Formats: sequence, structure tokens, C-alpha cells
Amino acid sequence: MKRKLFSLYFFAIFGSAASCQKAPASLNNSCIIEPESIGIAAGLLTLRDAEKIMGEPAKLSCNTFIKKGDTLEYKCDYTALNRDAKSGKTGKLYFMYEIYAGVPSAANAYTMIYNANSKHEGIEIVKGLGSDAYYHTDGTGFYFYLVRKNEKMFRLKLNKITSHSSEMQFKTVTKRIADKL
Repeated sequence: MKRKLFSLYFFAIFGSAASCQKAPASLNNSCIIEPESIGIAAGLLTLRDAEKIMGEPAKLSCNTFIKKGDTLEYKCDYTALNRDAKSGKTGKLYFMYEIYAGVPSAANAYTMIYNANSKHEGIEIVKGLGSDAYYHTDGTGFYFYLVRKNEKMFRLKLNKITSHSSEMQFKTVTKRIADKL
């Protein structure tokens, strides 16, 4: 397991795509594209995946990789290139992937998030998708998955569902990511 963790960390730090340029941090934008973390995006949630879910062209608008205590944390988001003419919304897909020091830490983090949200309508426990998983949607505004598999956990959220969004693709991509962990 330590070897896998080191490989992921090494890949994230040194495996970058040549076509991505590091964006300067600005006062209006708290997120930048970090070339060091491009490898994680390529391995877990690609631009092509995001475009399938959103049903339209998109761009990588955030991509960061940090270590918080014993946890490695990767975040990215993709933004649709155009506002949807029917809904007036611009789709945004958020992804967060974490590797905890051990299964108990990851299980505790999952439980805390689930408990904080379990009273909301539209929550459904999903069996067979990792060690623990739940899906949440309000049917019109967002799709959300929280999936834990052993010491790894990820969140995937499509915010601002548009007339092009695909719930089926959202679920298919989520399963593919879970299968990779």
C-alpha cells in the first residue's frame, strides 16, 4: 500500500502534462492549475469524462494537490464553456480525491460527511460501489456522490444541472473512478 501511495504521490508531483501552463494566482480566483497535479486528473477524472457528464465542451478550471496532515488531497473542477440557453446555467463539475493514512481515518471522514447530510431528501445509499457510498440529488440543481474505498475517498458533484447534463454519464463515470481505486 505504501508503494501505491508513493507511486501516486510521485506521479502527481512529477507527472505533468506539457500542454498545461501554471496560471498565476489572482485576488479574484483562489484556485490555479498546478502542472504537478495534472497526472491525477488524467488518471481519475478526465476532461472527456467531464464533457460526457455535462454534455458539452468544458475546460479544466482548477487543479490542486496538497498534503493536509496525514492526508493527500487532490481537487479539480471543470466548467462548461457556454451558458445553457434553456436553463440559463453554466455547468460546473467538482471532484475531490483523498488518500488517508488508514482505513479508520477514511471511514470516520465518510461517516461525518454522511451524517451531516443524511437528513436531506434525495439521499440514497449505494451498495457495491466501494466500501461505503451514497448518492444525493435534488433532481434539478445537482448530482453528488461520496465514495470511500478502503483508505481512499472521493466526492464528485455536478452543480447547476443543465439541459445537456447526463445523470447516466455521471453515474457511469463515478463507477469507473471507484473501480480504479
